Amino acid sequence: MFSARSVVLSAIASVILVGPAFARDPIFTVKIEAPLASGERVIAQNTVWSCSGDTCRARPTHSASVRACRQFVRESGARVVAYGPEGGELSADEIARCNGDADTQQARN
Repeated sequence: MFSARSVVLSAIASVILVGPAFARDPIFTVKIEAPLASGERVIAQNTVWSCSGDTCRARPTHSASVRACRQFVRESGARVVAYGPEGGELSADEIARCNGDADTQQARN
């Protein structure tokens, strides 16, 4: 028969092993120049972004990259001001490339 101790130890082991799986994918925040319609959703990089005003949030399985940011810009039609998880946001140069600003400047030179 199962003892109470076995059940408690099994429950603790489950929490320890499953907890990191949920914490693995950080929440990304995208700040955009102009607000989207409240409650609008954007699907980019196989991720559903929930938007409210000038902020969209999601828990993507990809990393913060210019490519992923560009996909968000294409699907939303919005210019991005910030992209990524807290502490892992794209740099100003990467944001410019995300919005296509760097491509435009290179074409002029």
